[in-house]
Amino acid sequence: MRSSTLAAVAVLLCVPPLFSQAVPAPASQTSQPQSIAAEIHAVETGLLPPVTVSGDPHPTRSLTEEMSRRHVPAVSIAVIHNGTIRWAHAWGTLNPAGGPPATPDTLFQAASISKSLTAQAALHLVQQGKLSLDAPVQTELKGWTLPQNTFTAQQPVTLRELLSHTAGINVHGFPGYATTVPVPTLQQVLDGIKPANTDAIRVTAVPGQANSYSGGGFTIVQQMMIDTTGQPFPQIMQSLVLGPIGMHHSTYQQPLPQSRLKEAALPADDKGEPIPGGPHIYPEMAAAGLWTTPSDLALWIIEMQRSLSGHANHVLSPDMTRTMLTPIKDNYGLGVDLSRQNDIPSFAHSGGNAGYKNFYIGYENGDGAVIMTSSDSGGWLWPDILRSISRVYNWSTWKTTQRSTISLAPSALTPYTGKFSTKSLGEIEIALESGHLQANLSYYGSSPLFPSAPNTFFATDTQVELRFDSPDSGTFLVDNQSIPFTRAK
Repeated sequence: MRSSTLAAVAVLLCVPPLFSQAVPAPASQTSQPQSIAAEIHAVETGLLPPVTVSGDPHPTRSLTEEMSRRHVPAVSIAVIHNGTIRWAHAWGTLNPAGGPPATPDTLFQAASISKSLTAQAALHLVQQGKLSLDAPVQTELKGWTLPQNTFTAQQPVTLRELLSHTAGINVHGFPGYATTVPVPTLQQVLDGIKPANTDAIRVTAVPGQANSYSGGGFTIVQQMMIDTTGQPFPQIMQSLVLGPIGMHHSTYQQPLPQSRLKEAALPADDKGEPIPGGPHIYPEMAAAGLWTTPSDLALWIIEMQRSLSGHANHVLSPDMTRTMLTPIKDNYGLGVDLSRQNDIPSFAHSGGNAGYKNFYIGYENGDGAVIMTSSDSGGWLWPDILRSISRVYNWSTWKTTQRSTISLAPSALTPYTGKFSTKSLGEIEIALESGHLQANLSYYGSSPLFPSAPNTFFATDTQVELRFDSPDSGTFLVDNQSIPFTRAK
């Protein structure tokens, strides 16, 4: 495995230079050069969990095996290297029940990744002088009015705050609408009027004070863009972003036209069963409505990368792109998550709609990846894929953590089995299986537990640790949080 990976990485030295003027299409799935096929093989056979155990001779996993274990019918990936799409490939089937295979042109719902492209389009309107980043939004809205209250009296809501999740707006996300139920208008969503299935979108905190993720805020942006242009939202996005960048497979149409459903991967729940009625409908298009492919999203990432270097301006100027990628609060810019690890800046976003879980990342040095899945459990799979891509292409980020373990007899493990309760994460269940502990960690899934000390255990499928003060109580450590647990009665 190691030698094939190094060979694949060596091949990469021959790819075109960063930000070449043409962005070639990825090699087709049926006619890939031998070197690219080797790289794809290295990625698909080299999935890595977030944590590995020192001395484990076989820490990597197969993508197809993990798709089966995680109940993910389809996965599609595009890899960007040196400012071009290196390759795109898909695995699995369009339908959870089987049938035609997924291809690189298969459509997925992008979910919250939609916000990144919406932000770019809104900034294009700012660039044209049609919207303002810092004017009160009530001066820009025509078809709907944002109710004012004691919070807005202290600080008006602005577009910059809406795009950075700092406007104090409620409604975190949207569940969408099954094809069998009425779908609300945009105004009904904004005001929480039936048949809307979410609360009225309102200011619930002083704008500008804190980052609080809000799909509701992007729904206000959708109304602003419609009011400013006088066009339907899908048409706005087609003319400002999708068309200029060449994202020919993509659309913000909701629902997806019946004639195009045959191009889509149909969604599955976390058991791999079809979502009843197929893809949900999202009238909250700005926040969650994009249908796309990894290759199309890769073209968008490359446009952002090339704009930063002054080599592209199909949508934004370099200065406006830099504005988009400037953190406001908590490493979130305008529609993008931002990071700088090992002095390499990146922009990224995840997305989750009913039956779809996705992620993209773009590094300012010209690398990146897009991973799209057709299952509610795809969120457990894409990070392992990303670590494999990082390994093959020698990224300095998205690495697995290696930990040491000690040997404990089953008799020393038995006291820590049973059911335990937490206030915020629900129930944790630990069992002894074949001499090892196996845990169901509520939201954090199922994972084997390995002892790092007689009373401390870590998971490998997720980055969590359990520290027991006694066999009946302890602390659950995850995401820089310490969450107490006690044995369930």
